[in-house]
Amino acid sequence: MKTYKQNHYPNAGPDDWVFPGKRKRPLDAGWFMTKTIKPIAKASGFPEVHWHALRHWNNSAMLNSGIDPAVRMKRVGHGSERTNLIYSHPEMALQKAASDAIWQRTQAAKLGVERIKKEEAEKASLSLLSVTLSVTPNQGVPLSP
Repeated sequence: MKTYKQNHYPNAGPDDWVFPGKRKRPLDAGWFMTKTIKPIAKASGFPEVHWHALRHWNNSAMLNSGIDPAVRMKRVGHGSERTNLIYSHPEMALQKAASDAIWQRTQAAKLGVERIKKEEAEKASLSLLSVTLSVTPNQGVPLSP
């Protein structure tokens, strides 16, 4: 924002508005939407854009950049995490990351279960072997381990 202000309003003071309106007053939101936001949105392939949609976009952009929920809530003026979640729309990359994380944990758990089953089977096999050896006398037949 500082760079934008320096490039577009080089004579602006440190306390002047970043987007000044007429006579160094705050910018008129309706005029800014009509003259700036809507033409940019239309050129970008979004023919209809409203302030409310921009609130969703703003919160979602912060979410997808990893911004803490408390910061997002403060910036958009939400009083609860529940309200903030309504305005949060994760990108497909975040959805895929969540799926990948679940897949990795599932695979790790599966390997853990397989390892435990293998160990239990080995213990059962050794236990059966010792029972067989104690009940059956060795009659000169070599035993394999």
